[in-house]
Amino acid sequence: MKKLLFCIGLGACGALSVLSASAQDIPTPEQIMADNDKNKDGGIDKAEWAASPAPFPFPEEFDTNHDGKIDLMELQALFASFQNGGGPPPPPGAASAPPAQG
Repeated sequence: MKKLLFCIGLGACGALSVLSASAQDIPTPEQIMADNDKNKDGGIDKAEWAASPAPFPFPEEFDTNHDGKIDLMELQALFASFQNGGGPPPPPGAASAPPAQG
């Protein structure tokens, strides 16, 4: 269940999963931090991220202090980017498609 909830919380799962979840089922950044910061150092490092149910690679661009881990403020910023119409970061090396002309 945590895997599905983490995925939904990050806004990156299929529409069916999102539709079946209620607002209280979506974990907060604080819950995700508590569940995935295994060494309790205040951040989710690359190894912890890889071992988590996160549906995309470690979001380097949100590691704003460049310490190799995502702390709570950085995770909150990641969530805010999803809520503001953004999605999860693209996989490394993914090319963005040009906007459609129409």
